[in-house]
Amino acid sequence: MSVPSRPEIWIARVIGILAIATGFMLGIEGLHQPGSIWLAVALGLIVTGLCAQVYAFYRIATDKLASRDHRAP
Repeated sequence: MSVPSRPEIWIARVIGILAIATGFMLGIEGLHQPGSIWLAVALGLIVTGLCAQVYAFYRIATDKLASRDHRAP
């Protein structure tokens, strides 16, 4: 796997990983307290993390396609 050189890709990946991990931890806490708001917050964090990961994947794919188009004669 090649290392992406663009900082927005790394930022999106790190934010996505942290948001998903935090969402799962808060979700576990929310299961222990069914009446609290933690389940909704956890779901929001998981969705945010997934969106950040999809954005990073999109940026990597568009960068690879652009570099492939520049190499073609």
